[in-house]
Amino acid sequence: MGVKDETMAYLEVLRYLYHKRPMGKVKPGLERISMLLSKLGNPHLKYKSIHVGGTNGKGSVTNMISHILISQGYRVGSYYSPHLSTFRERIRLNEEYISEEDVVKIYEKMEPILNELDKEEIFSPSFFEVVTAMAFLYFAEKNVDIAVLEVGLGGRLDATNVVFPLCSTIVTVDRDHEKTLGYTIEQIAWEKSGIIKEGVPLVTGERKREALKVMEDVARKKNSRVYVIDKDFSVRVKSLKLHENRFDYCGENTFEDLVLTMNGPHQIENAGVALKTLEATGLPLSEKAIREGLKNAKNLGRFEILEKNGKTYILDGAHNPHGAESLVRSLKLYFNDKPLNLVIGILDDKNREDILRKYTGIFERVIVTCVPSPRMKDMNGLVDTAKKFFKNVEVIEDPLEAIESSEGDTVVTGSLFLVGYVREFLTTGKINEEWKL
Repeated sequence: MGVKDETMAYLEVLRYLYHKRPMGKVKPGLERISMLLSKLGNPHLKYKSIHVGGTNGKGSVTNMISHILISQGYRVGSYYSPHLSTFRERIRLNEEYISEEDVVKIYEKMEPILNELDKEEIFSPSFFEVVTAMAFLYFAEKNVDIAVLEVGLGGRLDATNVVFPLCSTIVTVDRDHEKTLGYTIEQIAWEKSGIIKEGVPLVTGERKREALKVMEDVARKKNSRVYVIDKDFSVRVKSLKLHENRFDYCGENTFEDLVLTMNGPHQIENAGVALKTLEATGLPLSEKAIREGLKNAKNLGRFEILEKNGKTYILDGAHNPHGAESLVRSLKLYFNDKPLNLVIGILDDKNREDILRKYTGIFERVIVTCVPSPRMKDMNGLVDTAKKFFKNVEVIEDPLEAIESSEGDTVVTGSLFLVGYVREFLTTGKINEEWKL
């Protein structure tokens, strides 16, 4: 099969996944994924795993853990969601994206089983369940030593929650996806605590007392040891410079002057959570692997700095108030006193008011734009909400026109879909075919 034919076949698989199993259609429950995996021979039970959940930070922690394990010489599968620019980002072997050819091969192996399950609606898997099963099968076929798995949504009923990991991690607990997870911190913490397994240690970077109480109660019933930041492990910031953030870690082991290329003080806390998670697994790791892995770790679209045509773009996928707060803190640290523009798009189902409130008094120019997602239908509502917090709000619906019109340093945020779309254009000069599906 030629490269062109391969790409065509790959795009056909994506077209099927996106349209037959729309991404926005959440189907909670583990029955469908369990049945699908059973028919595939339970590939997720053929290797060790680490399970990473939380409201914010889970993608970054997954990336740090993966890179440290790779530096130690392990063969590592990593699973992320959502993707920014290409579907292939979701499924990785040693942090290399799955190839178009392998996406097609894995899907073709699953297709007869999917057709069988689709005969009855109650057994028909969702988009996320199919993709999760594809990742599990790919990792088994590639003989990984260990898989590091980012939770998709919540935890208790998430499709990834079929594994029995070496360690469960809940990075943070905050308000997001309230319609699905609940409207209080306690309810959200309970949903996320669903990933805690009998006798499996739990690591958390959460500090809120009400969230910790819920997690500790669930862990107690499951006979799980809990490791909490500032109590069982800690980090100390030494210096913060763009792409060179230094800190000390104190846990079971002590490491001084570690260097993290990911930006923001919250990423140093995430690194602490990643290191404690690895300690809790009991896997042998050298100090060299830890230092090297942290330097190599990078999470695209999270306070990512890109330069184009003499302009600086700060891309950050913050899409809830807690993420917005972290972004503001990082901007003040790294871009203090610099005039900044804001290009923002927020999906309809997000807490637009509380997100926008965090950005008052920071930006010279505010441009509201459209998120390239079917989940954004109410552009006027976003504009009206923005006008509550900013005097001069410009509206440029096309995200690429919005960033082109912005002069000087520009922050692009509000949605991972928006950041992914803009990032694709800034890094390649075009928008790939996947966005047109």
